[in-house]
Amino acid sequence: MPLAPPAEMTEVVRLVESVLDQVAAQENAIALALKQSTAQRQDILRAAFAGQPVPQDPNDEPASVLLERIRAERDARATQQKPRARKAREPA
Repeated sequence: MPLAPPAEMTEVVRLVESVLDQVAAQENAIALALKQSTAQRQDILRAAFAGQPVPQDPNDEPASVLLERIRAERDARATQQKPRARKAREPA
């Protein structure tokens, strides 16, 4: 069975080890990001349940206006005529 020259085999091993090191670094980065996102989620929930408000975006409409718009849309939908369902023809 023919083998590659030792210099080529050494280079292949070096490249594989380099890629494995990169994979390990990415796994560590992902693990850290997951821990940070979990902690951030817990902080957000803790603040929300403690009743700590966040500043409102000035571009958002007030809740009262939003609720009134939703009510108006529901009322408009309720007053629209519903299309009549067609009866399926029986095969003759």
